Amino acid sequence: MGSQITVADLRRSLAEELKAAIEAVAGAILTAAPAPVTAGPGWGTEIAVSGALRGRVVLWVDDAGVTGIAKAMMGLDEAPERAVIVDMLREVCAQAASAAALEDGFEGVTLATGTPVRGTVPAEASGFAIAGETGVVATIAIDGTVDAVEPAPTPVAAAGLATAYPGNLAALLDIDLALVVRFARTDLSLRTLTQLGPGSMVDMGRSPDAPVQVLVGGQVIAEGEVVVVGGNYGVRITSLVSPADRLRAMEL
Repeated sequence: MGSQITVADLRRSLAEELKAAIEAVAGAILTAAPAPVTAGPGWGTEIAVSGALRGRVVLWVDDAGVTGIAKAMMGLDEAPERAVIVDMLREVCAQAASAAALEDGFEGVTLATGTPVRGTVPAEASGFAIAGETGVVATIAIDGTVDAVEPAPTPVAAAGLATAYPGNLAALLDIDLALVVRFARTDLSLRTLTQLGPGSMVDMGRSPDAPVQVLVGGQVIAEGEVVVVGGNYGVRITSLVSPADRLRAMEL
């Protein structure tokens, strides 16, 4: 990767992934294309860049764009309240940043989103128009400075897999294992189960903010949060069990 990746690459990636995040919840096909940046009030979300790249970028959306995104995502006909704007922009920007960091060429790059704040369009920003069949949904601007960081030398001990894993485990590392993401679980009586039908509601007793569980071989190996990656659902890992417990989960 190295110095070949520039802030322009990151800007384009964030614009495409922001478009994909809005698409996923709006249920409409959108496009993201370069567009002139117009001055005016809006909302900016700072994204801290660390790892193989280091710096910061600001993803800015004008007021009309905020309303456009709210209409696409939540069916609102008027400008949303401030708290709704903050939550909405934080979510779509976090999803865009997570997906951009997973693209080819950005290995080892971490993107962390901050809290959206009110402000004017950044100077010298790159503009993009996110549009659908009915016209422009949002005009966004992305600005910032990112520098490449020289990669640290690879430790000699990590060069061979056989020295990093016990016994003959290295020979098994290419075996595919079924990974299951568990949203929640609950208990139902047989009577309740037989009464289920189309439109029935089942209370899972789970907070929307609670992490999902990642299982291999029926064993929980990690927890994470649901994100949208390139228009598909994914899971961003937030915590992992110990390596020894993960190995035990493979004893199928």
